[in-house]
Amino acid sequence: MENRKYIQPAGMAEAVGPFARAILIDKYLHIAGTTALSHVSGDYYERFVPEGIEAQTRLTLDNIKMCVEEAGGTMDDIFKVVIMVKNPEDYKTMNRVRAEYFKNSPPISTCFRAEVMRPDILVEIDAVAYIDN
Repeated sequence: MENRKYIQPAGMAEAVGPFARAILIDKYLHIAGTTALSHVSGDYYERFVPEGIEAQTRLTLDNIKMCVEEAGGTMDDIFKVVIMVKNPEDYKTMNRVRAEYFKNSPPISTCFRAEVMRPDILVEIDAVAYIDN
């Protein structure tokens, strides 16, 4: 596709597999499932992940914010998120933190219980934004 732009914010860890961190197609930004991995390079299993759902949700959303801003948008441009939470009892705390990032225009959302490849990762979020700048 000629209108495809790969987004990899400076200072953000590279994707952990053969996939793009985010792709801007026309005005739609598709952000891959994002977790609270630290912003350092290195092996996937050696990267630091903070403890607790609150810290992980913040770092995950900060990582998403970096992608959106790199593409020229803001968090208000995100219109859809899919959230995977490892522990259902963490849903309330994750939601409280998420509300801080989506104050002006909350996106449509799907949330379900799931585990990702690392047992210490408690939340993963992917997002879609429409960036009209």
